[in-house]
Amino acid sequence: MRCAIALLFISLCVTSGTAVAGDGDTVHVVTHRATHVVTDPKHGFKTYGAWGVFPSAKTEYRAAIMTVTYQCPDSQHCGEWDYVDKVLLRRAGGSAAQSQDLELARLISPYGLRFAPDWKFSWQADITDFAPLFHDSVEVEFYHSGYESDSGRGWKVTIDIALVKGSPAVRLVGMQKLWEGNFPYGDTLSSIEDSLRPAAIQAPARASIARLRILQTGHGSDTLEGCAEFCSKYRRVIFDDSLVDQRQIWRECGSNPLFPQAGTWIYNRANWCPGSMVAPDIYDLDVTRGVYHTIDVDMEAFVNRTPQPSQYCFSAYLFYYSAPVRHSDATLEGIITPSTLDAYSRLNPVCDNPQIVLRNSGMDTLRTVRVIYGLAGVREQTYDWSGALPFGKSCVVTLPGILGGGGGPRRFTAVLRDPNGKEDEYESDNQQSSTALVAPVYASPLIVLFRTNNDSTHTSYTITDREGTIVASRIASGLRKQTLYRDTISLRPGCYDLAVKDTAGDGLDFWFNAAGGYGYVRLTTAGGMLLKAFPSDFGSMIRQNFRVGEPGEPTQVIPDSTPVLNVFPIRNPGKFFLDLFLNAPTDLAVQIATEDGSKVVYEKSFPGFKEGMIDVDISAQPNGLYVVKASAGGRTVSKKMKLRKD
Repeated sequence: MRCAIALLFISLCVTSGTAVAGDGDTVHVVTHRATHVVTDPKHGFKTYGAWGVFPSAKTEYRAAIMTVTYQCPDSQHCGEWDYVDKVLLRRAGGSAAQSQDLELARLISPYGLRFAPDWKFSWQADITDFAPLFHDSVEVEFYHSGYESDSGRGWKVTIDIALVKGSPAVRLVGMQKLWEGNFPYGDTLSSIEDSLRPAAIQAPARASIARLRILQTGHGSDTLEGCAEFCSKYRRVIFDDSLVDQRQIWRECGSNPLFPQAGTWIYNRANWCPGSMVAPDIYDLDVTRGVYHTIDVDMEAFVNRTPQPSQYCFSAYLFYYSAPVRHSDATLEGIITPSTLDAYSRLNPVCDNPQIVLRNSGMDTLRTVRVIYGLAGVREQTYDWSGALPFGKSCVVTLPGILGGGGGPRRFTAVLRDPNGKEDEYESDNQQSSTALVAPVYASPLIVLFRTNNDSTHTSYTITDREGTIVASRIASGLRKQTLYRDTISLRPGCYDLAVKDTAGDGLDFWFNAAGGYGYVRLTTAGGMLLKAFPSDFGSMIRQNFRVGEPGEPTQVIPDSTPVLNVFPIRNPGKFFLDLFLNAPTDLAVQIATEDGSKVVYEKSFPGFKEGMIDVDISAQPNGLYVVKASAGGRTVSKKMKLRKD
């Protein structure tokens, strides 16, 4: 599909104002609440529109954040495949308004076939650029693509748009749609450059900045390079014949916060990963009012010599803004650690060095700012940041110091003060709080149980202290395959980080690499009680931040008495093994049944079981999904597996 240049131009009136009562207040509008979403296999997509009622046009917004939550449906599986989903703004101002078809966000659905019925995950997207359109009645549409069954699987989707009231950092005076569509890549008869023709733009009156916002993902896979989904190609953005940016349209997926998934979730792709939000590329361009400028987007040359199609899904909008309203204006954009947000789940919990996102919303380059931070009930700490942050740019700031206490949840707060040694001209976005699950407190010594798989040269672990010094490790080059290393680690009081890394990006267990074998990492007390069992299908890295308490300080972790159960291979022809671990010798019962529970195909008891591998053979059963349950000491854990006889 080709799209004409400048399909849409919206001119907006500029209003003036300063911070008023209500600045910083947040209005939540939920347009889709647990909406049951399935595919339309006949057409390859299905849309779900809903109207939301937003504040009147007299209300200004400082920021807009959209949260999209997926859940498993009440009576179905979660969706099986990684499909392109979009959130679109259709109409603003009532049902008679013209459809604007603006892509607010793009997500890729996860491989959800093995998710438990109570699974859910949330992603956030900053849609502040679109905020001036969210007034009165607005139609928001969820677009779900795909061809899988519409009867046995799907999603429940919730869309929550949070609008922060307040005077914006810059005021929108117009916007323009530049390119939008699915553009063929490598097609000798229809070049992608025919779709991405240079756009001649003329900034409206009062505009000083043109913000280019691009969403781009590659799909389709030719047999030579895997383009465009599995090939890394560069894209150039050119403004008035000058190169603004060149970047690879590529994303590393082994560190995806949503893991593990049922499919090939670890494979790197063209700017997307299964079960993730697509991050937009944003460029602020200086424009001169009344003068024509040219914006051009060029893709790396490529010829698809196979019949399999290759394409980029592309949307690009231009937002015209006034000059920054204020000179001195620092913004606390977010808290990464400590946090309970799903997007930061791999980085949390922490016991030291919290991280925040600092943004310069003022005209003057931000060179210094004071940050005051800490947990509720603990003495505040202060850090004086210095750097050189231009308008509109953000950076991650690591704040020094230990987060006192343990357990959780706790409240963490950070506040910005005195940007460039001056009073902040807009203070309503200088403070944020997060819910913090503070890192656990363990007693020394600890035991690390590290079992290698067949690819033992790929995986290693380290324990580092607050200064980054390695205090314990197992380096991959010296490890034997299929070997259990039981390491007793004595540590002084302090904060530590245990990190397990896999250079191949497929963890210690990945269903598509059954030949790589199975391994695991567990953390126990000196007496063998389980503190933490890490998932083996972890991709590139897993970590655990923890603190060793002072002498006499009680530990703040209760050993986990739930049985550890892993199935390998998780997809198998009916012959596989179960890896089980219990804190103490206990009578263990194992049961395997069809997914609907109508038929038990395996049942066996193991008196006084502590830990080990159990071989299972149900190869006489038909293909399908089965549920493995392990029960001991009044606790039960279950895992799904897929029997497939190829």
